Amino acid sequence: MADRVTKEDLMRYIDGEMPPEQRACLDAELARSTELKRELAIFRAMRTDFQGLSFDPGTCHKSVWDKVNASVTRPIGWVLVVVGVIVWTAYGAYLFTTSPANAWEKLATGAIVIGILTLLASVIWKRYQDWGVDPYKDMHR
Repeated sequence: MADRVTKEDLMRYIDGEMPPEQRACLDAELARSTELKRELAIFRAMRTDFQGLSFDPGTCHKSVWDKVNASVTRPIGWVLVVVGVIVWTAYGAYLFTTSPANAWEKLATGAIVIGILTLLASVIWKRYQDWGVDPYKDMHR
């Protein structure tokens, strides 16, 4: 019977899902086979290890730098990026409107830029909406 005992049988034995008559047969087989005892010990150890695992993001240890980064560095970085983009956009708009280029060229260029910015904004908005309901957003590696 040692050849007929499967890994699934051992797992059902460990989990207590095996009927009493099959459990008695497996107990008898375990008494005769050291190989089965070894496999059973391996499965019990694996079961204990898996029960100790946690996928709760709260168990992830964060460093002091993570807190500083979240509360100081990241907001300052975003403020600087936004201010820089606003200044460069205003300067570019000023140069664009005061340039001696033909009005049709300005209109076509403006339409392209506005179209690209509209598409970019719609993609960013959709991704933001999806992020709110993403079940994997809090997963840590």
